[in-house]
Amino acid sequence: MLYLQIEIPKSKYSNCFRNEFAIPVLMIVGQNEFGCSNFLRRKRKWPQIPYKGRWQQTFNEQQAMETLKKTAILDESDSNPKTHILSTLINSFRLYGCDTNPSAYSFVISNLAQRSLFSQLPTVLDHLENIEKFETPERMFTDLIRSYGEAGMFQDAIDIFFRIPKFRCIPSASSLNSLLLVLCKKRESLVLVYDVLMRSLEMKIRLEDSTFHLLVKALCRYGKMSSAIEILNLMEDHGCIPDSKMYSMILSSLCKHAGSVEVLHFLEEMLNAGFTPNGSEYVGVVTILVKEGRAKDAFDVLNRMKREGVKPDIVSYTSVLNGFFSVGDFQKGEQVFDEMLVMGLVPDPFTYSVYINGLCKQNNFEGALKMLVSMEEVGCRPDVVTYNVLITAFCKVGDVGKARELVGKMHLQGLQGNLHTYRILIDGLLSAGDVVAAFGVLVEMLNRGFVPRSSTFSSMVCGLCVCCLPHDALQVLEEMVKRSVAPEARAWEALLLSSSFSPSCTETLLDLEGLTAAN
Repeated sequence: MLYLQIEIPKSKYSNCFRNEFAIPVLMIVGQNEFGCSNFLRRKRKWPQIPYKGRWQQTFNEQQAMETLKKTAILDESDSNPKTHILSTLINSFRLYGCDTNPSAYSFVISNLAQRSLFSQLPTVLDHLENIEKFETPERMFTDLIRSYGEAGMFQDAIDIFFRIPKFRCIPSASSLNSLLLVLCKKRESLVLVYDVLMRSLEMKIRLEDSTFHLLVKALCRYGKMSSAIEILNLMEDHGCIPDSKMYSMILSSLCKHAGSVEVLHFLEEMLNAGFTPNGSEYVGVVTILVKEGRAKDAFDVLNRMKREGVKPDIVSYTSVLNGFFSVGDFQKGEQVFDEMLVMGLVPDPFTYSVYINGLCKQNNFEGALKMLVSMEEVGCRPDVVTYNVLITAFCKVGDVGKARELVGKMHLQGLQGNLHTYRILIDGLLSAGDVVAAFGVLVEMLNRGFVPRSSTFSSMVCGLCVCCLPHDALQVLEEMVKRSVAPEARAWEALLLSSSFSPSCTETLLDLEGLTAAN
C-alpha cells in the first residue's frame, strides 16, 4: 500500500479542508496507467460553496425593493392606506430574509415627501435613528432638507440638519448648502442663517467656496450689500479665495441697490484684488454715476476702461453723452460724441436721440432736424423715441404745428405713436389753447387703447368747459370713470361751474361721482 501526497494551493476555500492529505493507492503491477486518476475522481471531495452567496443577497434585496415600490404605488391610489409605509418597508425585506438598507429608506422618505405626507416622516426617521445600524448616506438628508424647503417647513429643515450625526452620518458642506439654499429663498428666513452658520462651525463643518457663493448671491438678490461684502471678506479666514464671479456679482448688485460712492469704492477693491470688470459691469458703474449727475466721474471710468484693456461700447458712450447733456455741459458732450465716432463705434437710434435732445436743449432745432435727416442718410432709421424727443422740444416752445408735422412724418414712415407721444401732443395742444384739436387726439388715443394720466384727462375737461363744450367734457369724464381713472378736483369744479350745464347733465355728474367713490 502506497500513499500519494497531494498539495492543494491556498485559496478562499482553504479552511474547508487540510492543505495536505494522503490517499491510499493500491499499486498493482500491470494496472492501467490511468487507474490512479480514476480512483481520485471517485473519492475526492471539493469544498461546498454556501447556497446563499452575495449574489443571492443582492437578488433578495432587489425583490424586496420591488415589493416595497409596488405596495407604495397601491397606497398612493388609496386615500386612506391601512398600513404605514414603514411597516411595508420592514415586512418587504423580512419576507426575503434580508436586512433593510439605505436605498429602501431613501425611497420611503422621498415617497412621503412627494406625497406631502410629512406627518409620517417622524416615525420613519425615529426608526432609522434608533433601530438601524448602517451608516446613513448624507444625500438622503440633502434631499429631505430640499423637500422641507419646498413645503415651506423651514424649522423642520433646520432640525433634521442638526440631527444628522444621530443617524451615523457626518454632515458636510453639501447638506449645509442644501439648508442654506432653502433659507435663502425667502427674505424672512434670512434671519435664521446666522445661527445656522455659527452652529455649523461648532459641528466642525468646513465652509467651502460654494457655501460663500450662495450666501453672497442671496444677499445681493435682497439688496443686503454690506452683509454681502462682509461675507466676501470672511472667505480668506476660512481658507477660501473669492473669484471674479463673486466680485462681479457684488459690483452689479451695488449698481442697483447702492450709491455711486459705494460703487466706486468697491470697484477699487475689485481692481486691487486683480479682477477687471467686463464691459456690461462697467456700463452699470457708468450708469449709476450719470444717474447721480456725476458725468465727469463717468467719463473718467470710461477712460479707465480703455486703460484696463476693456473697449467701451456704444451703450457706455451714450450714457456718458446723456450725462453731460443732462448737466448742461454741451461742449464736453460734443467731445464725447466725436470721440465715439473716432473709435469706430456706430451710433444707434438711442444714441442719436440723446444727441438730438442735447441740440434741442441748446435751442438748436435746425441742427436737431438736420441730425434727423443724417440718421436716415447713414441707414439708421429713427424710432418713436427719436420723434418723441423732437415733438416734446417743439411743444415746449409752443410750436405745436411743427410737432404735428413730425407726427405726420412719423406715420408716413410706418411708425405709430406710443402713449408718451399722445400725452406730449395733447398737453402741447392744450397749452396752445387748441382744445378741439386736443380732443380729437384724445379720441384717437382712446381708440388705440391708450389711457391718459388723470392730469391730462382733467386738463381736457377744464379746456372743454372753458370752450362751452360741457357735453364733450362730460363724455371725457365718463371715459375716465370707465377706465378707473380718478378725476382731479378741478375737473369736477369746472363742470359744476359751467354756465351751459343742464340739470340732466348735473344728474349724470352726480351718478359718475358716486361710481368714482365706489371704485
